[in-house]
Amino acid sequence: MRIISIHSNKHYTASAIIFVWMLLCLCGCSKDEDDSIPAYKIDLVEADTNHEGMVSVIRFDDGVTYTIDQQITAETADTTYRCMCTYAIDANQKLSVYGLSHVFSANPRPRAEFKTGAYDPVNLTSCWKSGGYLNLWIGLLTTDVGSHRFGFCEDSVVNRDGYQKVYFTLMHGRPQEDAESYTKDLFLSIPLKQYTCDSVCIRVQTYEGWQQIAR
Repeated sequence: MRIISIHSNKHYTASAIIFVWMLLCLCGCSKDEDDSIPAYKIDLVEADTNHEGMVSVIRFDDGVTYTIDQQITAETADTTYRCMCTYAIDANQKLSVYGLSHVFSANPRPRAEFKTGAYDPVNLTSCWKSGGYLNLWIGLLTTDVGSHRFGFCEDSVVNRDGYQKVYFTLMHGRPQEDAESYTKDLFLSIPLKQYTCDSVCIRVQTYEGWQQIAR
């Protein structure tokens, strides 16, 4: 696999760093070969790169970790990417990666650090905590023209009686040239490891108005 990167000078732009899918040569397989093909799964993971910029470790949100011997290259060495992983695990518990796409994941910043506030609406499908992240599954109405900008605003951190609750707002800037033609699914992950929070709450501007979700 090789990597294709699309960059922006905006530090809260949702860059699309995509590990190109492996080609699955399934044509001409016999019935016996078809029966041996494992079931594919899709999960959020962390992907660690080594000093050569190769993905060396895949870590699932439940803590299960696999060492990778496939040739999967990333843009930055010695770092951790938040990714959506398409994979299969065979009878010998060997992990094979078939797709690895970057998920936007940036540390939350105080509201004062955002020069402008952009709250363009999205469709909110789901929100959950796993692996030290607050994850959002959203739908963008788009024609894939221009770059949508995202950020996570830390509104407040409330500590009371030994209990911590953190409040966030999803920032979203839609490019003016992008028409709302079809819905594109997108996943975002907010790192929570810098907090000791017992619960989190996030505000999301949707087409039905503001929604506030606690987890």
